[in-house]
Amino acid sequence: MLLEGENQTIKPEDLFARFGSKCFKTRKPLDIKDRQSWAIDHILPSKYLYPLTIENAALLSAGANNNKRDRWPSEFYTNNELIELSRITGADLNLLASRSPVVNSSIDVDGCVSRFLKVRERSNLAKRLKELRKLLEENDLVARLSAQNKKMLGLA
Repeated sequence: MLLEGENQTIKPEDLFARFGSKCFKTRKPLDIKDRQSWAIDHILPSKYLYPLTIENAALLSAGANNNKRDRWPSEFYTNNELIELSRITGADLNLLASRSPVVNSSIDVDGCVSRFLKVRERSNLAKRLKELRKLLEENDLVARLSAQNKKMLGLA
């Protein structure tokens, strides 16, 4: 929700090459042309404010990606898989292996909120604002907002 402008474009061809055209979790071959059968996984979940980047992308089958959903890497991948993910992607192994989720501290929370508030006309703004307030409060991010955004969101 907040990370729309923080995400990088990931080329499927590059991801398939990087992961040998196989699901990282199941090791089963994937067909790049069958888009319904595979997914690009946020290794560190967007739920914890990690954007999709080259270092934070894994190739998974659609089923494996559904099983992972918003789970922290150490809750889904084995220790050996975490080590291999770090080697393949360059992701920080200590962060991947942490037992508890860690909210991304380098994200520009206020900038993301300002961008988020420029929503499409037909979106359900009340619902989106409720979700946004919940995300900010649950992750102790309210203090990183400008006074204007706090007031606008009813968090002042």
